[in-house]
Amino acid sequence: MNSQDLLESYSSFWARVDGFRDSDLTSELRPRGGLVRTWTVRSTMHTIPSKDYWVYVLGGPGRRFQPWFDRTAKKRGIPDRDFRVRFLYQPFLDHIKGRAATSNEVKQFMIERLTQHGLRSRMKLQRGWSSTPTHGPSWTGMSEMSYLGLLVNAGRKGSESLWMGSADYLAAPRTPLDPEECTVELVRKYIERYGPVTREDILYWSFLRKDQVDKALDALEKELTKENLHSSREYFSFGEDSGEPVEPPRVTILPEFDSLMMGYRDKSRFLTHDRIKNVFGSFAAVNRTILLDGFVAATWKRKKDRAGMTANVSPLRPLIARERRSIEEEFANYAEYQAAKISVKFKR
Repeated sequence: MNSQDLLESYSSFWARVDGFRDSDLTSELRPRGGLVRTWTVRSTMHTIPSKDYWVYVLGGPGRRFQPWFDRTAKKRGIPDRDFRVRFLYQPFLDHIKGRAATSNEVKQFMIERLTQHGLRSRMKLQRGWSSTPTHGPSWTGMSEMSYLGLLVNAGRKGSESLWMGSADYLAAPRTPLDPEECTVELVRKYIERYGPVTREDILYWSFLRKDQVDKALDALEKELTKENLHSSREYFSFGEDSGEPVEPPRVTILPEFDSLMMGYRDKSRFLTHDRIKNVFGSFAAVNRTILLDGFVAATWKRKKDRAGMTANVSPLRPLIARERRSIEEEFANYAEYQAAKISVKFKR
C-alpha cells in the first residue's frame, strides 16, 4: 500500500478492509511484525508484507537509482559505494544495533563520520518544494541504505521519522536471493493484484527499466493470459480468476496518494481523461477522491476545527440527490472510523 504519508495511508486500508481499525495496522507494523514500511516501487514509501520485503527491495527500482546515488555522491565529494557501505552505513547500523534512531540522529552520525574522514560534512540544501535553502549534512544515506536493504522506516517519534536496521526489524534473516528472480516475483505480484494490466502500467507502477519488465514478462509468459480488451494495447493477467470483474462498492472514500490512483498509467478505468488534472495536481500532488461505483466522481479536502472536521466535496460531474446522500452516509461511516464528527459540504 502506498504510504508516503503514513497516517493518511491508514484510510486506504479502511477503504478496503471491512471493520478495519488503525490498531490492526500498528499491531503488525513493528519490529518482527507482519508489515514493514520502506522505499520501493515508484521510488515512494510503501507498507508491504515483511515476508515480501526482499522481493520489493531487491526486485524493485533500486538498481536504477544506484547510478544517481553514485553521481550525486561524487558531486558532493563523497567516495564510492564501497566506501559508503564500509565506513558510513555499516558503522551506523552497528551504532543503532537493536534499536531505532531518529532522522536527526542519522544526520548527526553522518556529519561526525564524514568529518572524521576529512570529507565535507555540511552543505546548502534545497529540500522538496521549498524555495528557501537550508544547511544540513552533505550525505545521510537514508535512501540508499533503504534501497540496499539495510534500513527500514520504524514509525515516528513526535514529528521525526524513526529508522532501524532491516536485520533487527525483520523476523527472518536474509537468504540469498537473485535480484532478477525478485523482479519476476514483483511483477507477478503486481499483475495478480492489479491485473489485467498493460506493459505501460507495470512500468508506471514499478519504476523499473523497460528491459527489466520485458525480462520478467518473458519469464512469466507461460502463465500469463494476454488480451486486447477492445484496445490496441496488450493486457496481462493470470487467467480467468484474476480477470473476473468485482462489483465495486457504491461509494469509496480515498485519501491522498492512494494506491489505486498510483497503480495504473492508464487512468481511464476509474477517471475520465478531461478530469485527470483535478486529481493529479502540480508538484506531484494526488488529491483525495470519492468513487461512485468504482469511478472518480469528486475530490475532497478536509478542514479541521474544534468541532471536528469538514469534508469539502468538489464534484467532477453533476451529482443527483441519491448520490449525495450516499456520499454523506459513507462519510458518516468514515467519521465512526475516525472517532470524529464530520460534516459534509458540496461545492457548486
